Amino acid sequence: MLLEEGYLSNASRWHRLTLDELASTRDGLTPRARLLIWPDLSTDVRAALAALPHEGLIDIVWQNSQGDITSLTVDETEYAALPAVLAEARAVMVLSGYEEERTPLMAAVLPDPDGVLRARWLP
Repeated sequence: MLLEEGYLSNASRWHRLTLDELASTRDGLTPRARLLIWPDLSTDVRAALAALPHEGLIDIVWQNSQGDITSLTVDETEYAALPAVLAEARAVMVLSGYEEERTPLMAAVLPDPDGVLRARWLP
């Protein structure tokens, strides 16, 4: 599974969740962050590129050979550059770049260290 840790500043960090790294990932999360759970990345990078929509804004999330996860928002004018950008990718996921078209598997907000939920995110 993939975890998107979002912030009020519209920035986000991505984490690939495994049973072995679940506790260390949890310890590194920021209080008040919006957490979105997505399906795991696909290892078939070519198929993901072949399935890109003909036009529109997309968010592409990928993991490189060192294990780092990166995301990039592009539109159809930048699709041609994606094979070079993803040349070292070992796994990838393509999401719609339009918030109203994105449906995570689960969403939550991380409480503050005292257990109180002080952040309110709109659905």
